[in-house]
Amino acid sequence: MKNILTILILTFSLTVFSQNKKDYLKQNRFDIEKSDFKFPQTDFKIVGFGAYHGSAKTYDAELRLIQNLNKQNALDYYIPETNFSQAFFFQQYLETGNEELLKELVLAFQTIVSQEGTIETFEHWKNLRLLNQSYNSNPIKVIGFDVINEYKFPIKHILLLTENIQNWKSKDELNKISTEKDFDFSIRKKETVQLLKNFINDYETNKNIYVHKINDTISFHHILKNIAQNFDGERDREKIIFENYVYLKDIYHLETKKQFAKYGFFHLEKEREQNYPSFFTRLIEQNVYERNKVITVIGYLTKSEVLWDKVYDKQGNYQSYTTEKGYGIGDYWKEYFKGIKKLKNTKLSDITLFRLNNENSPYNSGTDLKEVKLFLKKSNGKVLKGKATTDFIDYAVLISNSNNQVPIEEMK
Repeated sequence: MKNILTILILTFSLTVFSQNKKDYLKQNRFDIEKSDFKFPQTDFKIVGFGAYHGSAKTYDAELRLIQNLNKQNALDYYIPETNFSQAFFFQQYLETGNEELLKELVLAFQTIVSQEGTIETFEHWKNLRLLNQSYNSNPIKVIGFDVINEYKFPIKHILLLTENIQNWKSKDELNKISTEKDFDFSIRKKETVQLLKNFINDYETNKNIYVHKINDTISFHHILKNIAQNFDGERDREKIIFENYVYLKDIYHLETKKQFAKYGFFHLEKEREQNYPSFFTRLIEQNVYERNKVITVIGYLTKSEVLWDKVYDKQGNYQSYTTEKGYGIGDYWKEYFKGIKKLKNTKLSDITLFRLNNENSPYNSGTDLKEVKLFLKKSNGKVLKGKATTDFIDYAVLISNSNNQVPIEEMK
């Protein structure tokens, strides 16, 4: 009898709690697709948006968030998942509209985000350019803090910064490979690595000859430092992203700017899941910004498909691609986010935003939308013990009925 009573009380408690969450979500949901959508918080330093890679509608959600923040005069810098030089040339695209450059950038972008060297990424940047033209009095600026995962754009940036220097042998060698069609700029290509080592050593040895002729020594030295980090063996990516951010924050006065970061969702978590801190966690733990000035928005997929892999032949030529609509979207019977059903039952449209971080939020306890349930495998619930959803994230975006992204190689 006692056991039956305990079960009944537990069942009743869970039902009430579930209803509280459902009611809460209904009171704190926003249809991003509506023309009058308004992002609820603008008193932030940095807001991050992330989701599983490879979904087409993720870019729709991102663009609508950016458009609204821009409309509210709450956006100055856009931070894509790129290195410093890639961001520099994405900025150049926004200013010039050079689509040949943009296509090269999209192909380079996939060296860090493999599922987004796509037509949708290409079109996203075109949309950002249109947005900048609409708000030409306050256009967004692009800046990047990530590791260098390809050498094409860092070398291109170096050559631009040193364009006034003639008869520099190690620079001329970099210039030669930069003009070779189909050259492999992989960070693992020994020839390229050696040329860069020679260039950096030459510069350090003869700095007094070159330094006063360089267009922007701050950017130049920053690029060389990040290239050299690739020579040190295994990299700590989050540490490098954070240190790059802290260094450039003072130069670009980012503490006075509104920033929007688009990253995979781990990088944007505001709390440690295990013992390794993400980029956003480091911003909070090391007192760069107060916790409530760092906002995390995470996208969740349902009834959607994602680009999974590009298929290449033995010579490295693109052949085709694969997609996934089970694993890889977080709403599959073998792998799903705990609590995603509540979002599905309360959504307003195919792109619905839910605010989770209100003071009275039931998401201030429990692990919904953080714990991943796996068939016949242990979830991550154990490492989340004692933590709550809003320790990690502030908002959830449910993205429904999304097609997969399509490789840019398929663009006609």
